[in-house]
Amino acid sequence: MQDRTGCPVAYVVALVAVAVAALTLSSCAFAPSGPSFALRVAPSSNADLAENAVGVFLVSVVETTTSSAQPVRLDATASAGAATLSAREVRVGEVVELSITPDGVPVGTVLQITVTARRDGEDDVAVAEASVTEPVQAPDDRLVSGIEVRDAFLPWLIAEHPELGITADTTWTAIPFRPHILVVSFYVFQSPEWELLVWWHIMIPPYDWARMSLRRRFSETAPSFAAEIASRSAGSPPRGIAPPDEFHR
Repeated sequence: MQDRTGCPVAYVVALVAVAVAALTLSSCAFAPSGPSFALRVAPSSNADLAENAVGVFLVSVVETTTSSAQPVRLDATASAGAATLSAREVRVGEVVELSITPDGVPVGTVLQITVTARRDGEDDVAVAEASVTEPVQAPDDRLVSGIEVRDAFLPWLIAEHPELGITADTTWTAIPFRPHILVVSFYVFQSPEWELLVWWHIMIPPYDWARMSLRRRFSETAPSFAAEIASRSAGSPPRGIAPPDEFHR
């Protein structure tokens, strides 16, 4: 069979198939290829990093193509102050904490933070920033209140949720968090395993609630547990609530 030009139909079909194949190969040859993993840093911005405090960013990776058991190598820098990684390698499912310490950095400075990840010749980069604010004043009244709120939850956590592994002997390190935010106050407490955030409402009863959330420091980028005290002055008991989708950073 021939077409109107006199060419055999089979010949025309073959030419079309060759052209399509050539175009497909050409597009594949010039398609950009990214790394087999993607670097994540959270939050992307910290608007209230007190000059004498520490800001913690969470670093993780996700696979974008085939999975690999090989770790990703990390490096981090800040435009001023100090940048310290809790580990220099990270795998999928792990979290590395990046601590930014702005000691001596002028208030008002916006720190530029860069994290670089490398594996098998592939690179990825993530950036974040932090605004240096006025130092936390001594004595830190918010720390005193934060400890009171934390300690209002701990006996309940120990008694009702032993699966968390928190005991009366668990040690906590306090970290100022959003120290210049009013109405709602925050404080972070870290144990070797957990990051515990407490936040409470500075209002008269019955609106004087308090809440807390827990995040496993080196395996979770968001809280997996949360609780609330409906009214502190009324002596309301803690009760479990849905954890927030993200850590308040």
